[in-house]
Amino acid sequence: MSPDGPIHRLDARVKLLAAVGFVVVVVALPPGSWRTQGTLAAALAVVATIAGVSPLRLFARWLGFALVVGFLALLTAGSLAARTGLSPKLVVLDLVIRNSLAIVMMMVLAHVTPWPKLLGAMRRLGVPAVLVTTLGLMFRYLFVLREELERMTTARRARNFGRFGLGFGTLAGLIAALLFRALEREERVFAAMTARGWDGTMRTLED
Repeated sequence: MSPDGPIHRLDARVKLLAAVGFVVVVVALPPGSWRTQGTLAAALAVVATIAGVSPLRLFARWLGFALVVGFLALLTAGSLAARTGLSPKLVVLDLVIRNSLAIVMMMVLAHVTPWPKLLGAMRRLGVPAVLVTTLGLMFRYLFVLREELERMTTARRARNFGRFGLGFGTLAGLIAALLFRALEREERVFAAMTARGWDGTMRTLED
């Protein structure tokens, strides 16, 4: 599907409101609304197909979230089962389906709408400027931190001649080092931004 397809050409505000509305409907459904969830899943599949989203790529990205959601659902299944009347297994299934629908919708939205346009849509819809700026900076520096983590991992493998186990101690050390480097980078970047006249407002080409 061309990146200039019918969904891509829609106003970013329309797409953002539609995605948020979809997520609200998913969250508001009563527990065990299997038919409605199936209908929403089918509608989402149609939208994803029209948008030209690769099913394999979508599945690969969804799988990581699904595993985390499934694990968290197992931890809360007992208490939720008592309140909803569903069996613990059905509670876990219900939570995984709900979260999967919401996550996949956000993935499709990200596929059909460039991030600067989403930020511009949020601003025009009245989202507080501080939240828009925070989201914009967070999105940019997630990639910076990922590259930093890859460099740290490569360096550690080189020092250990390729032997690199992810034990608790190793993982904790990596997270601590990454946090320290992130704080250092934040201070340098903020000083540079202030020197260049940063006034707290993130501007994009959509403004």
